[in-house]
Amino acid sequence: MITRSVVKDVIIKTLISAHPVVCHNYRSSFPNHTRGSACFEILGFDILLDRKLKPWLMEVNRSPSFHTDSPLDKEVKEALIYDTLDLIDLFANDRKRCLEEEKQRARDRLLQKARSKDSSQERDIRLKYKAQFEKYEETHCGGYRRIYPRDGNEEKYQKYFNQNTSLCTQTIASRARADLARQLREQVEAKQKELER
Repeated sequence: MITRSVVKDVIIKTLISAHPVVCHNYRSSFPNHTRGSACFEILGFDILLDRKLKPWLMEVNRSPSFHTDSPLDKEVKEALIYDTLDLIDLFANDRKRCLEEEKQRARDRLLQKARSKDSSQERDIRLKYKAQFEKYEETHCGGYRRIYPRDGNEEKYQKYFNQNTSLCTQTIASRARADLARQLREQVEAKQKELER
Protein backbone atom coordinates (compact mmCIF):
# COMPACT_ATOMS: atom_id res chain seq x y z
CA MET A 1 0.00 0.00 0.00
CA ILE A 2 2.84 2.41 0.80
CA THR A 3 4.45 1.71 -2.59
CA ARG A 4 1.19 2.47 -4.41
CA SER A 5 0.84 5.86 -2.68
CA VAL A 6 4.49 6.71 -3.40
CA VAL A 7 4.03 5.82 -7.09
CA LYS A 8 0.91 8.03 -7.18
CA ASP A 9 2.96 10.81 -5.60
CA VAL A 10 5.61 10.49 -8.35
CA ILE A 11 2.93 10.65 -11.06
CA ILE A 12 1.18 13.68 -9.54
CA LYS A 13 4.43 15.62 -9.07
CA THR A 14 5.53 14.79 -12.61
CA LEU A 15 2.28 16.11 -14.04
CA ILE A 16 2.46 19.24 -11.87
CA SER A 17 5.97 19.93 -13.17
CA ALA A 18 4.63 19.79 -16.74
CA HIS A 19 1.46 21.73 -15.91
CA PRO A 20 2.62 25.18 -17.14
CA VAL A 21 3.68 23.80 -20.52
CA VAL A 22 0.54 21.68 -20.91
CA CYS A 23 -1.61 24.66 -19.90
CA HIS A 24 0.12 26.90 -22.44
CA ASN A 25 -0.19 24.33 -25.24
CA TYR A 26 -3.87 23.75 -24.47
CA ARG A 27 -4.72 27.46 -24.43
CA SER A 28 -2.74 27.99 -27.65
CA SER A 29 -4.59 25.17 -29.39
CA PHE A 30 -8.05 25.96 -27.98
CA PRO A 31 -8.12 29.68 -27.13
CA ASN A 32 -11.91 29.99 -27.30
CA HIS A 33 -12.85 26.76 -25.55
CA THR A 34 -13.89 27.79 -22.05
CA ARG A 35 -16.08 24.91 -20.85
CA GLY A 36 -15.05 21.32 -20.45
CA SER A 37 -12.13 19.64 -22.15
CA ALA A 38 -11.39 19.86 -25.84
CA CYS A 39 -8.87 17.02 -25.94
CA PHE A 40 -7.16 14.29 -23.92
CA GLU A 41 -3.87 12.47 -23.91
CA ILE A 42 -2.83 9.02 -22.71
CA LEU A 43 0.56 9.06 -21.01
CA GLY A 44 2.69 6.03 -20.26
CA PHE A 45 4.75 6.24 -17.05
CA ASP A 46 7.76 3.96 -16.80
CA ILE A 47 8.57 3.64 -13.09
CA LEU A 48 11.26 1.35 -11.75
CA LEU A 49 11.07 0.05 -8.18
CA ASP A 50 14.39 -0.67 -6.52
CA ARG A 51 14.90 -3.43 -3.94
CA LYS A 52 13.70 -1.08 -1.16
CA LEU A 53 10.55 -0.43 -3.22
CA LYS A 54 11.57 3.17 -3.85
CA PRO A 55 10.10 4.34 -7.19
CA TRP A 56 12.32 5.90 -9.85
CA LEU A 57 10.71 7.66 -12.78
CA MET A 58 12.45 6.46 -15.92
CA GLU A 59 10.40 8.28 -18.58
CA VAL A 60 6.97 9.49 -19.54
CA ASN A 61 5.74 8.41 -22.96
CA ARG A 62 3.46 10.88 -24.71
CA SER A 63 2.70 8.29 -27.38
CA PRO A 64 2.69 4.91 -25.67
CA SER A 65 2.63 1.90 -27.97
CA PHE A 66 -0.64 0.07 -28.41
CA HIS A 67 1.02 -2.74 -30.31
CA THR A 68 0.29 -6.11 -28.73
CA ASP A 69 2.86 -8.91 -28.49
CA SER A 70 0.97 -11.33 -26.27
CA PRO A 71 -2.58 -12.22 -25.22
CA LEU A 72 -2.04 -10.47 -21.87
CA ASP A 73 -0.73 -7.35 -23.63
CA LYS A 74 -3.78 -7.36 -25.91
CA GLU A 75 -6.18 -7.77 -22.99
CA VAL A 76 -4.61 -4.91 -21.02
CA LYS A 77 -4.43 -2.49 -23.94
CA GLU A 78 -7.93 -3.26 -25.22
CA ALA A 79 -9.31 -2.58 -21.74
CA LEU A 80 -7.29 0.66 -21.56
CA ILE A 81 -8.69 1.90 -24.88
CA TYR A 82 -12.25 0.88 -23.99
CA ASP A 83 -12.09 2.56 -20.57
CA THR A 84 -10.56 5.69 -22.11
CA LEU A 85 -13.32 6.06 -24.70
CA ASP A 86 -15.94 5.51 -22.01
CA LEU A 87 -14.29 8.00 -19.64
CA ILE A 88 -13.93 10.89 -22.10
CA ASP A 89 -17.70 10.94 -22.75
CA LEU A 90 -17.70 11.50 -26.48
CA PHE A 91 -21.34 12.58 -26.44
CA ALA A 92 -20.85 15.42 -23.94
CA ASN A 93 -19.66 17.84 -26.63
CA ASP A 94 -21.90 17.53 -29.63
CA ARG A 95 -20.78 19.38 -32.73
CA LYS A 96 -23.94 21.46 -33.12
CA ARG A 97 -23.68 22.89 -29.60
CA CYS A 98 -19.95 23.63 -29.99
CA LEU A 99 -20.58 25.47 -33.27
CA GLU A 100 -23.37 27.49 -31.67
CA GLU A 101 -21.09 28.46 -28.77
CA GLU A 102 -18.40 29.51 -31.27
CA LYS A 103 -20.93 31.65 -33.20
CA GLN A 104 -22.01 33.31 -29.96
CA ARG A 105 -18.39 34.11 -29.05
CA ALA A 106 -17.86 35.57 -32.54
CA ARG A 107 -20.98 37.77 -32.12
CA ASP A 108 -19.70 38.92 -28.75
CA ARG A 109 -16.34 39.85 -30.24
CA LEU A 110 -18.01 41.76 -33.10
CA LEU A 111 -20.14 43.71 -30.66
CA GLN A 112 -17.03 44.24 -28.52
CA LYS A 113 -18.69 43.05 -25.36
CA ALA A 114 -16.24 43.12 -22.51
CA ARG A 115 -16.60 39.75 -20.84
CA SER A 116 -14.28 38.79 -18.06
CA LYS A 117 -13.33 35.10 -18.04
CA ASP A 118 -13.25 35.29 -14.26
CA SER A 119 -16.76 36.73 -13.86
CA SER A 120 -18.85 35.07 -11.18
CA GLN A 121 -21.36 33.79 -13.75
CA GLU A 122 -18.64 32.15 -15.87
CA ARG A 123 -16.99 30.73 -12.74
CA ASP A 124 -20.32 29.24 -11.59
CA ILE A 125 -20.80 27.63 -15.01
CA ARG A 126 -17.30 26.12 -14.88
CA LEU A 127 -17.85 24.80 -11.36
CA LYS A 128 -21.20 23.27 -12.36
CA TYR A 129 -19.62 21.59 -15.38
CA LYS A 130 -16.72 20.32 -13.24
CA ALA A 131 -19.14 18.78 -10.72
CA GLN A 132 -21.12 17.11 -13.52
CA PHE A 133 -17.95 15.79 -15.12
CA GLU A 134 -16.58 14.43 -11.84
CA LYS A 135 -19.89 12.68 -11.16
CA TYR A 136 -19.80 11.12 -14.63
CA GLU A 137 -16.13 10.20 -14.16
CA GLU A 138 -16.77 8.37 -10.89
CA THR A 139 -19.29 6.07 -12.57
CA HIS A 140 -17.36 5.52 -15.82
CA CYS A 141 -13.73 5.17 -14.71
CA GLY A 142 -13.43 1.44 -15.47
CA GLY A 143 -9.85 0.44 -14.66
CA TYR A 144 -8.79 4.06 -14.08
CA ARG A 145 -8.51 5.50 -10.58
CA ARG A 146 -8.57 9.19 -9.75
CA ILE A 147 -5.40 10.12 -7.90
CA TYR A 148 -5.70 13.92 -8.02
CA PRO A 149 -7.65 15.71 -6.74
CA ARG A 150 -8.71 13.07 -4.28
CA ASP A 151 -9.58 12.93 -0.60
CA GLY A 152 -8.39 16.46 0.14
CA ASN A 153 -4.89 15.97 -1.30
CA GLU A 154 -5.08 19.34 -3.12
CA GLU A 155 -3.51 21.16 -0.17
CA LYS A 156 -0.57 18.77 -0.11
CA TYR A 157 0.33 19.58 -3.73
CA GLN A 158 -0.71 23.25 -3.90
CA LYS A 159 2.79 24.44 -3.01
CA TYR A 160 4.15 22.77 -6.15
CA PHE A 161 1.61 24.55 -8.36
CA ASN A 162 2.53 27.90 -6.85
CA GLN A 163 6.18 27.37 -7.79
CA ASN A 164 5.50 26.07 -11.31
CA THR A 165 2.91 28.43 -12.77
CA SER A 166 5.36 31.04 -14.02
CA LEU A 167 5.44 30.00 -17.69
CA CYS A 168 1.66 29.66 -17.92
CA THR A 169 1.04 32.88 -15.99
CA GLN A 170 3.57 34.82 -18.05
CA THR A 171 2.11 33.48 -21.27
CA ILE A 172 -1.44 34.38 -20.30
CA ALA A 173 -0.36 37.77 -18.98
CA SER A 174 1.70 38.52 -22.08
CA ARG A 175 -1.23 37.52 -24.31
CA ALA A 176 -3.56 39.79 -22.33
CA ARG A 177 -1.07 42.66 -22.62
CA ALA A 178 -0.74 42.09 -26.36
CA ASP A 179 -4.55 42.06 -26.78
CA LEU A 180 -4.89 45.28 -24.78
CA ALA A 181 -2.10 46.95 -26.76
CA ARG A 182 -3.78 45.91 -30.03
CA GLN A 183 -7.14 47.29 -28.88
CA LEU A 184 -5.58 50.60 -27.82
CA ARG A 185 -3.69 50.84 -31.12
CA GLU A 186 -6.91 50.22 -33.08
CA GLN A 187 -8.73 52.89 -31.05
CA VAL A 188 -5.97 55.44 -31.67
CA GLU A 189 -5.92 54.62 -35.40
CA ALA A 190 -9.72 54.96 -35.58
CA LYS A 191 -9.58 58.37 -33.87
CA GLN A 192 -6.80 59.53 -36.19
CA LYS A 193 -8.82 58.50 -39.27
CA GLU A 194 -11.86 60.28 -37.88
CA LEU A 195 -9.85 63.46 -37.28
CA GLU A 196 -8.38 63.28 -40.80
CA ARG A 197 -11.90 63.18 -42.30
